[in-house]
Amino acid sequence: MNFVQNDKPSAPEELSTFALSDPQFPRFRYLRNYWKTSGPKSGIKTKVMGKLRPAGHVALRHDVLLPHRAPGEYIDVEFLLTRCDATLPRHEKTGFGQFTIDLPEDLGWHVGWEKARSWAASYFVEQYQVPVILILHATSLSGSSNLPHVHAILPPRRLGANGFGAHVPGVCCDDGFELALLSWDDFSQGLYT
Repeated sequence: MNFVQNDKPSAPEELSTFALSDPQFPRFRYLRNYWKTSGPKSGIKTKVMGKLRPAGHVALRHDVLLPHRAPGEYIDVEFLLTRCDATLPRHEKTGFGQFTIDLPEDLGWHVGWEKARSWAASYFVEQYQVPVILILHATSLSGSSNLPHVHAILPPRRLGANGFGAHVPGVCCDDGFELALLSWDDFSQGLYT
């Protein structure tokens, strides 16, 4: 009997996505980025960094929101994503959550940006102690007819004094979308007229 040994390692699994939205709240959407297996993974850095340069255009603005006890160097988006990938537990299947908020067309982008930033800081960062990468896409600048929008991108793990920690249940999941939607709906009262 001949046994064939395959010394070629399998390629890291790429992220899959699952979209959620609520027809009653079309300005708020969610993408769960996840891996299907517990094997080698591609990481999240490349995909998230791509959001900063969609189709070759530079996002109008971005920011990193950190829990108060997080080390200061995590304010750099590349450092944060590199450490997130480097400390990713093998069993973790959730890559990151992406909450997208369409901004009102009749207000300056800065108004919607500040509202979304304030909400993300109070809801995700303070309540769950997870970092948030905020990205503003002013799509009309690149000739797109899409509404201007803010992405709130977050890894599903707490960030504390010693770096990334445990997975936070109830944030980057289907139930987390519903809770975040209710929170945003309450927080954004009066923004959309």
